[in-house]
This record gives sequence, structure tokens and C-alpha cells, in this order.
Amino acid sequence: MPEETVGSGRSRGRPVNADLTPAIVEAVLFLLAEGGYAQLTTAAVAKRAGVSTATLYRRWPSKRELLLSAAEQIAASEPADIDTGSTEGDLRELCAHKRRVLSGQVGATLITLVGESVHDPEVAAIVRTTVFDPTRDHLAVILRRAEARGEHVVTDATAAAGLVVGVVLARIAFSGRDGAGLLPEADVMLLIQAIAGARSGPRGARRR
Repeated sequence: MPEETVGSGRSRGRPVNADLTPAIVEAVLFLLAEGGYAQLTTAAVAKRAGVSTATLYRRWPSKRELLLSAAEQIAASEPADIDTGSTEGDLRELCAHKRRVLSGQVGATLITLVGESVHDPEVAAIVRTTVFDPTRDHLAVILRRAEARGEHVVTDATAAAGLVVGVVLARIAFSGRDGAGLLPEADVMLLIQAIAGARSGPRGARRR
């Protein structure tokens, strides 16, 4: 039987099967949502994913690596840019995507990580690169396009991302892990008004 080594810079034996990654990430998300960060262990992930701890350690030797893999999957879910033709339409599309992706287990995981990030700078960095930075970058594209069209923009991408992420996380925390009520129409309208003003349109059409 090929030998599996743990903790050395190079692993002997068969390489880690790439097909295992989705199962590992799913196990991490499940355990975080169910038991929180403190209950996440490599042994628990291996058991949940149905792999040996030796196999797990070859690629994910610590909690940090496990969290990074889960974070990469969440960050990768950020949509390709969609141009609807208006700032309001783009913001609605962004909110609809957040509603789809962050309902259920992923949203519950993020709440757990946000709570832990207060005490752990590494977890805080993971949350930022997973949730905040992609949202900010997407909003930056939306707002640059709005300005190019001459539409009214009342904030910048960083502030807008803070608003969107804050509302999303608050709704997840208060609506339960099933994500029911995430970003209802009232929230979407408030976000549009805060980011694009009371109405989006050419500057010349704004009320004075």
C-alpha cells in the first residue's frame, strides 16, 4: 500500500484526488453551520467527508487551510458582471445573487465565521476576502459604469459594500439558517436608494 506522509513539505504515495475537494468543502460548511468554529476539527471533517485523516492532512493540514478552501468556493460564486443597463437593475441583480448563494448552509457558516473573526485576525481576513472584497469589486464595476452613463451615484464601492454585506449578514442572523426573508424587497429598495440615490437616471434629470 502506498505510504502517506503528514507534515512534510512533499507527500509520497498517490496524489490527493481532486474529486475529494467538493466533499471536503461541504463537510467544512456543514460542521461550521452545525457546531461553530470551535467544533471544527480535521478529524471531524475527515469523518464527515468519508476520507482518512492522512488523506486530509496531505492537502489540508490545519483549520486555516480548510477554511481557505471553503472561502475560495464562496468567493468563486460571485457572478460574472451583468450589465442590465441601469444602476438599479445591476444592484437588483447583485442582491438576487446574494439571496440565492447565501441562503441556507453558506449563510449560517458566514455568521459563524463573522462571530469568530472578532477574536481571530486570520478568520477575519478570510471573511474579508470571501465576502467583502468580491462584493466591493463587483460594486466598483457597477458604479463606474453608472458614472459613465451619467447616472447619479451617492457613495463609493467600499461604503456600498459595507451596506450590502451588513444588511445581508443581519438578515441571515435574524432569519435563521434557512435564509427565509433574506433581502426582501424593502431591503433592496433601501440599498438602491443609499447607493444610487432616490432615483437612478441622468444627472440632468435629478430634482433640485
